[in-house]
Amino acid sequence: MARAIGITNSEISMSFFLVGLICTLIAIKFVIDVYVQLPLMEFVLIIFLLVVALFFFFMAPAWMSYLISKYNLNLFIDRISNPDYIGWLRFTKSKSFRPHIVKKGPLGQTKGMANGVKADAINRGDYTVTLANGNQAIIKSDLLPKNLNLDQCVGWQLVKQHYGLIGFRAWEQAVQHNKTDFNPESLDETKEEDNGEIQFT
Repeated sequence: MARAIGITNSEISMSFFLVGLICTLIAIKFVIDVYVQLPLMEFVLIIFLLVVALFFFFMAPAWMSYLISKYNLNLFIDRISNPDYIGWLRFTKSKSFRPHIVKKGPLGQTKGMANGVKADAINRGDYTVTLANGNQAIIKSDLLPKNLNLDQCVGWQLVKQHYGLIGFRAWEQAVQHNKTDFNPESLDETKEEDNGEIQFT
């Protein structure tokens, strides 16, 4: 099965460690071969220091790789090389943030997991964000089945700031600024009722 990311930076980091490990093991072998020429205490100290150095050499990439995996940060660090995958910038109902790399499906479907349960979201294609490393992602909320469009959210807030809550002051403001689609005076036209239906004259 194809992965979303070809080779992760964590794997590259561990590869560098393995090269250093091989070089250090060769050095240890040379030290062991000449141990007869060294005092016992110096020999033990050299071997101890090399082992401690190897441990810390290993912990440096391993700790970072562990944190990247634990907090699912590959979306922000590694480039998605498989076009069948896209990122989720997911916000949960409890207002926490969870990044994911999810598989694409037909008709804008994105197939991911939310709290261990299969969860899909529709990517309408109207607001795809690009992360600093070039990965494409959509903004998803657990409260909606589709991706969020921040342009629409900002527009909605601006409309509310200018006109107040839609359905209350908005109509009043629109009439005052002559922004309605029809003339409000047309509502005052004579109406006749015929068999329970209102007829406009």
